[in-house]
Amino acid sequence: MMGPAALRRHIARIQRPHAALSTVECGTAYEHQVIRLLRTLGAQLERIGGASDQGIDFRGKWTLPSQPAFYVVGQCKHYERKKIGPSVIREWEGVMSRQEPDSLGVVAATSGFTRSAVDEALSSAFPIALATIQSDLLRADDSLQPEEKRGGAGGANIRGFVWNRAAEPFIGRMMVVKKHYDVRVFELADPAQFTIQLLWDGKPLV
Repeated sequence: MMGPAALRRHIARIQRPHAALSTVECGTAYEHQVIRLLRTLGAQLERIGGASDQGIDFRGKWTLPSQPAFYVVGQCKHYERKKIGPSVIREWEGVMSRQEPDSLGVVAATSGFTRSAVDEALSSAFPIALATIQSDLLRADDSLQPEEKRGGAGGANIRGFVWNRAAEPFIGRMMVVKKHYDVRVFELADPAQFTIQLLWDGKPLV
C-alpha cells in the first residue's frame, strides 16, 4: 500500500502532461502497464527494480490453459518512435544465458522491432518472445480504463507478438490474430486501428 508521500507523487505523475514525464517515470509506468496486461493473459508477475535488476524488469510464472506453469522473465523498452534493434536482442540473450533452462524471455517494446532484431530473436537458441505493446502513459494509473475492455490494460494494447522455435514448448499452441475495433461502438481517430488478440485452442486468453 502506498504511503501519503508516494501517493502524492503517483497522482502528480499521472496528472501531468505526457511531455512532463521523465524518462525514468515513463519507463517505470510502461513496466507496470506491461505487467498488468500480461496478468490478464494468465501471468503472475512481479516488477524487478533497482540497479541490481540484471537487465530484468519483471519475472514470475505464466499459466496457460491445460499446460503446466512455466517461468517467465521480461524486459521493457519504452521508445516512442524508435524500433528495437538487434543489439538489444543480443544483450537479452546474455540475460537469458543466466536463467534457468525452463524460462521464457519476453521483450516488450512500444514501437516494435526492426527486421534484423526479429531475425536475431528467431535464430536465438534461447526461448524468446517479442511483444509490441503500445502505451498511453496518460492513463498509467491503477484504475480500470476503457482500453482494458478493448483488449489492453491500463492504456496498453498488444500490436504484435512473435516467438522463436526455442519458445515452442512454452507457447507453441498459441495463435495470434488481428482484432479490429467496431467503429460503431468505439470512437477512434483511425478507423483501421487494431490490436492483437492471443488465442489458445481457438479461445481468447483475455
